[in-house]
Amino acid sequence: MSAQIRDSVRRRASLITPSHDMPRNLSLEFSLPELDRRQDADRPYTDHAPPRNAAPDSSMSWSQSLTMQQNEDFPEYAERIFSQFMVFTVPSYLQHHVTGGEPDKPKKLHDIAALDGLRGWACLLVFNFHFFFTYTWHTHIGWGFNKQYFGLHQLPFLHMIFSGHIMVAIFFVISGYVLSYRPLKTIRSGSFEQTFAVLSSATFRRGLRLYIPSIVGLFCVFVAVRLGFYNYSRWVVDNSRTITGTNEQHPIILRSTYIQMWDWYNTICRLMNFWDWGLYYNNYNPHLWTIPVEFRSSIVLFVTILAVSRFRTKVRLILEAMTLLFCIRWGRWDVVLFLSGLILAEIDLENGIWNNNPTTASKFESAPTTVDLEKLVDTPSLQGFLRRRQKAIWIGVFILGLYMGSSPNIGGQYTPGYVWLARITPKTYPEPHRFPQTLGAVLIVASINNSKTIQKIFVNPLSQYLGQISYAFYIVHGPILHGLGYTLMHNIWQITGRETTFQFLFGAAIGWSICLSIALWLADIFWRAVDVPSVKFARQLESELLAKFDVSR
Repeated sequence: MSAQIRDSVRRRASLITPSHDMPRNLSLEFSLPELDRRQDADRPYTDHAPPRNAAPDSSMSWSQSLTMQQNEDFPEYAERIFSQFMVFTVPSYLQHHVTGGEPDKPKKLHDIAALDGLRGWACLLVFNFHFFFTYTWHTHIGWGFNKQYFGLHQLPFLHMIFSGHIMVAIFFVISGYVLSYRPLKTIRSGSFEQTFAVLSSATFRRGLRLYIPSIVGLFCVFVAVRLGFYNYSRWVVDNSRTITGTNEQHPIILRSTYIQMWDWYNTICRLMNFWDWGLYYNNYNPHLWTIPVEFRSSIVLFVTILAVSRFRTKVRLILEAMTLLFCIRWGRWDVVLFLSGLILAEIDLENGIWNNNPTTASKFESAPTTVDLEKLVDTPSLQGFLRRRQKAIWIGVFILGLYMGSSPNIGGQYTPGYVWLARITPKTYPEPHRFPQTLGAVLIVASINNSKTIQKIFVNPLSQYLGQISYAFYIVHGPILHGLGYTLMHNIWQITGRETTFQFLFGAAIGWSICLSIALWLADIFWRAVDVPSVKFARQLESELLAKFDVSR
């Protein structure tokens, strides 16, 4: 039967393109051209092809495929459309098995590809956090808290697997680094006119990049609520004893679609209110609280880069550091993370760590000549010692970053090993755990950029794939956990029980595996159907407006 279905799909796919020019992966968006990442200020790739399987290369648009062969019988037409849809629902990395095409060849990695991989793994650990913190509040505390809690999962390093707040810090540092990367390169080359163009483009497209996928995701939840997919999970929230951890915001089922739509509309309005610097957790997808934070911090970042763009590097660094300290003084931990990414990008470009091969980390870590080695060995200075120990030093920095990033979300001042970090946390921080986690995130990103050894963890195909779908995965994982996860865990623990630790973990492992598999599958679809086209739309809209209203012409 599977062979017959595959043959039918291939036969219908051949109606779209000749067999000798079959695209490797079919998509509903046939007219979507390859993305030029060099022009994308949000993700400043260099010498890098578009994301894998994101946009099939075909000259035939979806509308054309619908109207082709006017004499085609309706059953054949319907079968062809259904076949295209079914192919589209296949994960991108498996589509070549269905279409009979060849798998994509490995692409040349761009300079900061490791940060993509880091973002992907961080998003996966956010999923872990949101899955487990619903059923236990122990994910928030560290080992030895108040001399009572000594679980293995609460130990430093292991605690990061279930702690999501440090991952948000990593997201923001990466965003600050990536958004600064291309503007800083133009500044260093003296192309101030190009710097202005890059910042203008990035500012214009940033809101579209962040909000289009978010609004589409919220609309999908709205539709699911009205179709009844949240009815059972709503009962679990209101009547079950399953949720014994964090009972976060959950979709509310209102009495009519009209009222529900207005509630959804008001949610969108509040989500887009960047004048409110408070954290907004909406009922449809509370995890999107980071989106307005990302947007506001991005604007502050762009303004900062523009303000210091005409100064020399040392002056820029001083001014950027002063701005960062100012934000620390007033407890703006989110902007601090973005500005930290900016400063890291400045330092890395000044040190020239990206001047070698795409995955070369530090200019001191690359193998020197024999003469260079002799000079380094004979150098009595501290600098010579540091150069000889670059690999070990950056691995040590990475480990220290992981340790600081393991700082508990609650009760750090009562947790062995983190009391000293609590003491140096500025009193202005509204959430004290954000400060040590900021230090950890900065050290993690800095060590990855400067260590080719550590980069190997994040530049493999799996890490790069997770990085590609990370934003889509972040958007869809919450609705999956609320709609499916709540229902699953209530019924699974009805069977396995949850009185003992083994029963709790056994049931949780089953539910986690199911929810993760479905979330990754839907994230792949959302990435190709919404995320990538939204990037293309923002770029095309900018190009169209520039073509019609560019005052410089």
